[in-house]
Amino acid sequence: MNRATVILGLLLALTASIAGSARAADATPAATARVQDLDSAILDGLNAVRSSHGLRPLVLSADLEHAAVAHSRAMLEGGFFDHVSPDGTTFAQRVKRYYSPAGYANWSAGENIVYSTAALDAATAVKAWMQSPPHRKNMLDPEWREVGIGSMHAASAGGAFGGEPTWVITMDFGARTGGGTTAKPVAAVRTPSAKSTTGTKAHKAATRARNTGRKAQTNA
Repeated sequence: MNRATVILGLLLALTASIAGSARAADATPAATARVQDLDSAILDGLNAVRSSHGLRPLVLSADLEHAAVAHSRAMLEGGFFDHVSPDGTTFAQRVKRYYSPAGYANWSAGENIVYSTAALDAATAVKAWMQSPPHRKNMLDPEWREVGIGSMHAASAGGAFGGEPTWVITMDFGARTGGGTTAKPVAAVRTPSAKSTTGTKAHKAATRARNTGRKAQTNA
């Protein structure tokens, strides 16, 4: 029988504190594998939830996908579960490496992460996020236009994951307006539901051309 363990964290505007941080300095790097069919199923589930709330579907962004995959891999290999990297790189700094605000008047990004030590499917991940107010807020934010999802698996992950088989998913949301181009939609498939032991975190950051709308902010 699995016990559900939920870890929540939300970085507030202009603060450096993280609630519920899970890190490991001495983790042995884990061998990781991409789970792309899970990415597609989560995109399908996300857009179904948004549609049920009268919100536009999100399209896949290659830039956000690269950011999400890189962070999921880094967490598994480094044995930590957090929006902030062990070297101190913040969420906004990390995402901007892939999803640049250059050439846009407005830039915003958000992130949900989840891990499980039991096989994790799309229905379980989406349900876990939707049952937590910060994650639900990210998923139902009408501002978002694009999303990138990175589902990774390791047969044994150290550090915060205790050497267990581990699934980690990063979902990065974004919106860039005032210039540039947008991503094209992709097809997605569904997967059956299953129970899982999960941990989740949510984060949102934004930059504005005139610094309006005080979320967690940085300068582009």
